[in-house]
Amino acid sequence: MKARWLLTWVIAAALTLGGWLAFEHYWRGQGYAPTVMDSFDLWSQHRARAVKSAPPLRFALLGASRIQYGISPPVFRDETHKLGLNVDPIMLAVNGHYPLAALRDLSEDEKFVGVALVGIDSRGMDRKVWDMQAKHIQNYHHEWSPAREVHRRFLTRLQEHVIAARPDFAAVTLIKRYLDDQGPPYKEYVTFERDRAGGTDYRKSNISAIRGARIADLKKYYPLYTSPTPEVWLNDMREVVGWVERINARGGKVIFYREPLSGEHLEMDEAHFPRDKYWDKLVAIMPATMIDFRDFPELVIDTPDTSHIDIKDIDRHTRALVQLLHAKKIF
Repeated sequence: MKARWLLTWVIAAALTLGGWLAFEHYWRGQGYAPTVMDSFDLWSQHRARAVKSAPPLRFALLGASRIQYGISPPVFRDETHKLGLNVDPIMLAVNGHYPLAALRDLSEDEKFVGVALVGIDSRGMDRKVWDMQAKHIQNYHHEWSPAREVHRRFLTRLQEHVIAARPDFAAVTLIKRYLDDQGPPYKEYVTFERDRAGGTDYRKSNISAIRGARIADLKKYYPLYTSPTPEVWLNDMREVVGWVERINARGGKVIFYREPLSGEHLEMDEAHFPRDKYWDKLVAIMPATMIDFRDFPELVIDTPDTSHIDIKDIDRHTRALVQLLHAKKIF
C-alpha cells in the first residue's frame, strides 16, 4: 500500500513538473520572459534600507518613472566606487507617482541621515499631487513586517526565474483572456529588476504609437488642469523647504533633479510652468542642490517617447549624473 501511494506521489510530482516545464518552454518560445513585479512590499523592503546605519552612504532615489526607468543602481554604485566612495543607491521612485510624500517621510524619520535625490518637475511640486506616494508610505509604517519581508524576498526570487509567477500568466487570467477572445498577454517593452529599477526598450515597441498616445493624453490633460499661480506654488513650497532643512540639520543632503525630456512634452510643460516663474524662483529659496538637465549638455539625452530615455542610454545617464553630483560635492 505504501509503495502504491509513493508511486502515486512520484507520478503526480512528475506530471506537475512536466506541465510547468512545458508551460515555461511554450511561453518563452513566444517571446515572453520572467520579470519582477513591483509592489508596496517591495518598495517597503528598499525603504527600510534607507535608514540603516552608514557606511555605506544611503542614497535615496526618489521620483516617478523618469528616475525608476532612467537610473541604474548597480552602475551608480560602481561609478561612486571608482571615485573611492562607498554609496548604497536605493530606488524608491514609483512609476506614475510624484515623490514629495516620500521626501516628507524621510525628513520626518530621524534615522535618515543620507542623501535624497528627488526627480521632479514644477508640476510635481503642485500641492495637489504631494500625496501620490502616500499608500507606499502607509504600507511601510503600518503593514511591513519581518514575515512580509521573507515572503517578498521569496516572491522576488521566484519572479526572476519563473514566467508562471507573473500575475498576467495566472491560470484564471489566461482562461479569461481566452474566453474573452483577448489573445495572449501584452508583451511589455519595460524591464524590471529586484532593485526596483527598470528600463524602457523601445526597440520592442511601436514607438510612434507610444509617442503619439503620450502627446494626445497631454493635450487632453492640460486644458482640464489649472496650474497654481507662481506665488501660490512658491508659498506652498516653503513647507518643503522645512523638510529639506530637517534633513540638512541631521547631516543629510537633498537634490532636486529636473530629468531629461523633449519635444511637445517639454513645450507643454514649459507653457504651463515657465521655468523663470517657477523652478528658478524655487532655486532662490531652497536649501538644496537644484539641477535642471537643460543646464548640463551631458544630461541632455534623447527621450524617444518625449518623456523617458531608452534602456540603452540608462548607464550613460547614470554615469553623467554621478560625475555631476561629485563635481557639486554632494559626495
